[in-house]
Amino acid sequence: MTVTTRRRTWNPSKLTIRGEQRFHAVIFLLPTAAIIVGLVGYPLIYSLLLTVRGEGDLPGELGPWVGLANWTHLTSDAVFRQSFVQTILYVVPSCTAAVILGLVAALILNQDFPGRRIARACLLIPWALPPVVVAAMFEWLLDSRRGLMGFFITQLGISDHYPAFFGGIPGTLFTLVGVHVWKTFPLLAIMFLVALQYLPQETVQAARIDGATMLRRFRYVVLPHLRPTIIAGLIIELLITLQLFDLIYALTGGGPGAYSTYNLYFYAYKNTFEYTDFGYGAVLAYVVSALVIGFALILTRGRSARSQLAAG
Repeated sequence: MTVTTRRRTWNPSKLTIRGEQRFHAVIFLLPTAAIIVGLVGYPLIYSLLLTVRGEGDLPGELGPWVGLANWTHLTSDAVFRQSFVQTILYVVPSCTAAVILGLVAALILNQDFPGRRIARACLLIPWALPPVVVAAMFEWLLDSRRGLMGFFITQLGISDHYPAFFGGIPGTLFTLVGVHVWKTFPLLAIMFLVALQYLPQETVQAARIDGATMLRRFRYVVLPHLRPTIIAGLIIELLITLQLFDLIYALTGGGPGAYSTYNLYFYAYKNTFEYTDFGYGAVLAYVVSALVIGFALILTRGRSARSQLAAG
């Protein structure tokens, strides 16, 4: 008695409609997945290996095993501690000032007045300017010897001499914060302005009829409506500020003095490309990434917790 086995062959044409859709989705997503793995996965793995081995003699070659030496070096690195503190000094005032200015600008531009469209268009100019142009513009404006700002201050009698905007510590750091806020708050203002277009006018009118003042309408109607957008704006400003590099590089180069305007991102650049310490530079980059993820989780979890309380 002979037993014959029938070999089953897979035929895509016999798939169900849902199975065929999944098959086509996988086929079309494979090139994208390969690009993501090549452009994101490989650099992540290579940078992680750099933290425990460092760079070799040849480009792309890993060095000898050093273990956690680069990570433990953080605890004894005084420049890291200073850069960490100054990173917080960049982040806190920048996020606070940018959100407040963006919110005020959005509330003003949401009103009906002549030239509103032109004002809205002009709001985008600081954000659209390249960082190098912004740095050159403010360097000319705030120069301690020939800057226009110092000229106006002396002409108005506010001071007898040109103020040194880039000559003191921590004044230079907060000058950089001011320039950074001037460039980034228009992005948040546009976000808030778009959110205000979806504000239920019936609720606003009902609050006005009930006798609610402008401040009460803002607190109990407008602000709850904008809260998700404000959280998103905080996260975006946080990401931009933690990666602040171009203004520091173009305006101060990390000075004046010893590392007085460094942040972690700038310090990571210095170690990687100027000191050619790729292992320690990768560690610093991971610290910046951890800060970004940590702050983002705090903000998003706070938002979800408020949503659950409101639902309960």
